[in-house]
Amino acid sequence: MALETRAWEEIREGRLTVETAGAAQAAITAHALAVGESRYEVEQALKARVRQPAEPPAPEGEG
Repeated sequence: MALETRAWEEIREGRLTVETAGAAQAAITAHALAVGESRYEVEQALKARVRQPAEPPAPEGEG
């Protein structure tokens, strides 16, 4: 989840690197193979969690 979070931050800032994107894809693929699920489904679920979290993060200095 950390790699996808970093990739999403880089995308929003307009600075996504090939290295970050590749590392996120490799981690997603490895996890999908390890648990026997579709890489596509794993990736979509992960992106939903990272890009639309159930609870927004608390502002800095709170929580």
